[in-house]
Amino acid sequence: ALVAIEPHTGKIVAMVGGSDYAPSAFNRALRSRRQPGSAFKPFVYAAALERGLSPVSMVSGLKQVAIQAPEGVWIPRDERASEHDELTLRAALLESNNAAAVLLQQQVGARPVVRLANDLGVRDQPEVPSLALGSGLVTPLDLTAAFAVFPTLGYRVRARGLVSVVNASGDVVHQTFLERDQVLPEDVAFQMVSMLQDVVDRGTGAGARRSGVRGSVAGKTGTANDYHHSLFVGFSSSLVACV
Repeated sequence: ALVAIEPHTGKIVAMVGGSDYAPSAFNRALRSRRQPGSAFKPFVYAAALERGLSPVSMVSGLKQVAIQAPEGVWIPRDERASEHDELTLRAALLESNNAAAVLLQQQVGARPVVRLANDLGVRDQPEVPSLALGSGLVTPLDLTAAFAVFPTLGYRVRARGLVSVVNASGDVVHQTFLERDQVLPEDVAFQMVSMLQDVVDRGTGAGARRSGVRGSVAGKTGTANDYHHSLFVGFSSSLVACV
């Protein structure tokens, strides 16, 4: 599945619902709800920045993360675990450190993270510790539209697959207007853009650079449990795309 939208207008410029329409007409870009994995982490970091932290704020205690949950003690797995016991927010997002994301959510609370995700159109997320690692479900379209809040510097823009309908006489009989709501402060969105640029330049998304992507771009990788699926959401100032 792939979705690409214009962040400032919400216009859907590309959509791929599957590899072949003949055997499966199911539109995965629009209807498949999957775990975004680490691609959800930017919303945790944005909620933390909203509450006064900065990209150089430290997250400590990374080697001893054990969260008390209703089912018992939960220890997040971290295949990219850093040797350091503390990292800045920028460094933690760059390497997609699981422990840091979980600790950040514990610090700011799950409710503000869920509220921000809901405001961005990523609804029905569970208020659980593993939410920081993308354990909720989301469609590619909703995730793409949510990421548009970063290049728009704080505005949520509703995705539009249909802009207008014109009849045979040339009259506009239907129109879908641009809907924009400010969800994040401009400085928070700007800081997130800078941090997500680092992810592409020298973090988990650096494969994009090795594949020849140039220019000012940013993004975040995501992998579900046991590598059942993986995704990438990337953006420039004029396009946001999720695959």
